[in-house]
Formats: sequence, C-alpha cells, structure tokens
Amino acid sequence: MKKIFMLLLSSILCLSCSAACAAENDDGFALSLQIGNPKMTVNGTEKNIDENGTAPVIINSRTLLPVRAVVEEMGGAVTWEADTRTAALTYGDDEIRLTIDNTTAYLNGEPSTLEAAPTIINDRTMLPIRFIAESFKFDVEWDGETQTVTVTKGDDIMATAEPVQVSDNLILIEGGTFKMGSPEGEAERDADEVMHSVTVDSFYMDEKELTQSEYQSVMGSNPSENSGDNLPVENVTWYDAIEYCNKRSQVEGLTPCYTVSGDTVTWNKSANGYRLPTEAEWEYAARANTDTPFNFGSYVEDTQANCYNAYGYNNDASGSWVNGYVEHTLAVDSYDANSYGLYNMHGNVGEWVWDWYGAYSGDAVNPTGAEEGHYKVVRGGGWNDFPKHIRSAYRSAYPADAPLYSIGIRVVRNAAAGNGSVKSVNDAKPNEKAKKTLIAYFSQTGNTDGLAKIIGEISGADIFRIERATPYSATSNSLILYAEALNEQRENAIPDLKAYLEDAGLNIDDYDTILLGYCNWWASIPAPVRSFLTHYDMSGKTIIPFCSMGGGRFGQTISAVAKLCPDSAIKEGLDVTYSSYDRDEITAWLKASGIME
Repeated sequence: MKKIFMLLLSSILCLSCSAACAAENDDGFALSLQIGNPKMTVNGTEKNIDENGTAPVIINSRTLLPVRAVVEEMGGAVTWEADTRTAALTYGDDEIRLTIDNTTAYLNGEPSTLEAAPTIINDRTMLPIRFIAESFKFDVEWDGETQTVTVTKGDDIMATAEPVQVSDNLILIEGGTFKMGSPEGEAERDADEVMHSVTVDSFYMDEKELTQSEYQSVMGSNPSENSGDNLPVENVTWYDAIEYCNKRSQVEGLTPCYTVSGDTVTWNKSANGYRLPTEAEWEYAARANTDTPFNFGSYVEDTQANCYNAYGYNNDASGSWVNGYVEHTLAVDSYDANSYGLYNMHGNVGEWVWDWYGAYSGDAVNPTGAEEGHYKVVRGGGWNDFPKHIRSAYRSAYPADAPLYSIGIRVVRNAAAGNGSVKSVNDAKPNEKAKKTLIAYFSQTGNTDGLAKIIGEISGADIFRIERATPYSATSNSLILYAEALNEQRENAIPDLKAYLEDAGLNIDDYDTILLGYCNWWASIPAPVRSFLTHYDMSGKTIIPFCSMGGGRFGQTISAVAKLCPDSAIKEGLDVTYSSYDRDEITAWLKASGIME
C-alpha cells in the first residue's frame, strides 16, 4: 500500500493568532485542517484531503497531518526514498531532507537539529511541521479550542516589495544563513553555545545603542546611572525596552509591534514599528560574516571594545593585569563599527533581545525561542564584563523585570512584513514577601563575610558560610590566588565543599528565599558558589544576590546564577565595594526585597 506521508506538530504549540483569522488571508495562501475531519479548506475552498478519507488525528499528544496533501497545496513536492527511509520535500529552490528516527534534518544541505525525530506510526511517516513550514517561509498556527491547524503564507509580492522607509541611523542587514553559537574549541566558551545553522530574513538594525537623549525624548525620563546624552541608556528592564519600542512607533506613526497584558507580551510580526532583535538576528548582525570569537578577531585590545579587559582573553591565566578598564559606559559611536556598520556590538552595554534563555530549539529559520521562560537573553556584554562575556556567541540570562546599569537597548525593524504572532510569557514568580530566608555566602578575604554578618544581624535570617573543602593556596589577594581561581573559572570547576547545609542541621527545603552572597571574581561567581547551587534544587525559590567587589559590580554573576538555577526567580541584588557597608542601604534593600517589613 502506498504510504501517506504525514506531518508532526507538537500539540503544545499555542500561538496567539487563531486559525480562523489566518484562513481569511485573501492576499496569500491559507490551508486549514481540523482533527478528525477528512476535508481541508484551501484559500476558502473546502476539498477532500485525499481519496482515502485521511483525516488529521492526535496520537500520544501529537497532531498528525497528511504531508503530501499539505506540501502539494503549498506548491511543493514530496518524494520517498525507501532504501534510506528518507523524505525529500521541495519548494521552489529549497529542499528539505529528513530521515526516520534521526533528529538531524537538512535544509539545502545545511544540518539542523529537530525537537522530535521523524518516525513511523501505523505505517505512516511523521515529520515536523514547524521546521518544514518555516523553512519554506510559511507560518503554522494551532487553535486548541477548535483543534485546527492552519498553514499560511502572505503574498509573494511582500518578499520583493520596496523596503520600508526607515530613519537614517537604521542599517539594512541582508538576511542569510550562518553558524550560530561557538565551536567546541573556542576559548572560554559556555556549554549553552551549541553551534547550529540558522537562517534569518533581512531586517533593519540601529547602528548604535539607544542613547539617553533618544530614550528621554520618547519616555520623558532617564533611568541611567552614567549620565550623558550620547551615552547608551541603561538601567532599563526588558519591559521598559518593550514599552519604549511601542511608544516610539506611535510617535512616528508606525504600528506598534507589541501588545502587553501583565507579564505577557505578544509580538505582531507583521507590524512595521520598532522592536527588539531576536537572539539569532542579534548574533547574525554582530558577527557580520565572521566566525572568530569577536567580529574584530580572536583577542580584545583596549582600542576595540569597552569591557573589563584587565586580564585579557585566552591567555595563560596568570592573574596578572595585562590591559585596561574604563569602569563606565562610553559614547555609543565609540570604537570602530563592524563591517555591517554597527557600533559597540561588543561591550559598552549588554542589549536585551526578544528570546527567553534556554537551550537552542531546532528551529532553523527565524527562531524566536520558547514562548515561556524565567530569564531573558542579553547579548553583547557591558563595560564591566570580561572579554569572554562580550564574545559573539556568549549568552547572558537576566530577569526581565529587573534593571541593571550595564544593560541597554538596540532597536530593529522589519525589512518586509512578517506573518503571524508569537508570545512571551514570564513564568518566574518571585516571592513578594519571604516566608523563611537563608543567607548562604562565600568569602575569601573577609569582605563578603562582614557584609553577610550585617545582613544576618539586621534580618535575623539563618546563615551558612560556603567553604571550599581544600582551601585556596592563598588567603589574601595575590597573583597566586588570582591564577588559581581564574583557572578554576575557565574550567567551570565544581570543587567539593567543606560542609553542606545538612552538616549544619539545615534543610534547603525549609527556605523559600535565598540571600546569596559572594565576591565578584572575573565578572562571575566563585567556583564554591557554583558547587553550592548545583548541589541543591533551587526550583521555585527566590534568589536575591549580594556581592562585594572592586569595581566590576555584579558583572555576569547574576547570569551565572540564573543559568545554574533556571527554574528559580531572581530579584534585584546589592553590590558594595569591598567593606563599604552602609546599614541604612542594607536595611532599605532588605525591605524592598520583602525580607523585612
């Protein structure tokens, strides 16, 4: 019997636009199929799916669609190679090849990883609809209420239309395919930078980070800690960035991209207003056709980027001071632009992007990340981040509702109207008021120890000191300590601890809030803190950081905690310079954090 190819769609896909609206697209292609119904609607006309009465079904929570009918109605073709159990789907100049039980798919010869491997159920071949549709530049929508799947595509004229009119400081970034992430051999890389092939459409990007004067003119306020009209705006939340994009769009007579309802933001991809770049768009623009750690090469000179460049990148980790450190933001047109004409894609301030932080999905075309998450991705690194943190592939994770003095905004706009919409749902639920609090901290030279004890005295919270089982070779600041700890940082080491909570008669499950203290080492957390966080399940807990530092403030320490505790919620922290303890400041922070009345 001739096999009927089927498409696989995860039933958890819930996109905000309804299938009914998509089916009324008079200017392009719209195909709708309903579970259990052997008929489909193509551009408003109902017809049989095939002569055998095939109907979409849900099996094991998966929605199965007849591939041949769908792809041929789209204008493509399907062939089956029995010997290799490979399906070849073609549409125009594009070809997709997928093999049964293999999560690697190929779009025009470029490999991508699928979320689910194609399989055969009841003599039918199941293939991933989202990957296929988006690779062929179609949209897929699932209406759970009516159990309807809709595949849509706008009129092809849209793809060749004249570019939208944009302001002078926005640069057209021509779309293309690139390797996102870093190779395994790249120095000081993180494990979440898995290299994969991604294609992005053309878009416009501001050549510079958003300035304080630009933000002030639209929002009527300036939250930045470093004041200056031509300095980048910072100390803004992700939601502030969303609001700015919408308000600027309205001021300029454009259609806002975002609809905000509480912590949920819906992005209308067809809107012509200002928006944040996706993570893929940001990296594509930052790289500018390069594959080195930075778009200017494999090392960071002081003349190339504004970062905490004191100890350099990919050196012998001696702990010696080898470069400079400005210690604040600089004008948005500082340093040389990359080959696309974009300034400060490395350093100065990190830049909010659309995506939630998490493992990369298998989406190979215009990925937008997961619909739900706890931490938003910030790209590019800031003035107080180390060179490893400003690499093209580095991914920072930060709470969407918390501002930081080293995070700013860079806006983009569509080059041509998109289709459909995607949602952003904030799943992080920090405690408004702590029920029971634990202070857990690491201190090497005594500064954080002093801070932690004052916090404990004021708050009355339980306290636990994190200590390395084997002490570092030096107890005071020295090149010996620096070299040992820096090597440990670069290896993401998890050393054994001298004691754990259980040894002190404490139980992590008794606490809903953790005040986490540490000294900021190389813009990250000391390795013993990593050991503590990986030893316990922090899911559902609220983490509030505090640190002592010598000028780098929090750096990437909050991101490091977020990555180790992806199911926690993080509130704004407190950083102090070494032992400069201010009891009034500490008390105000504890009250704002819900630790005290």
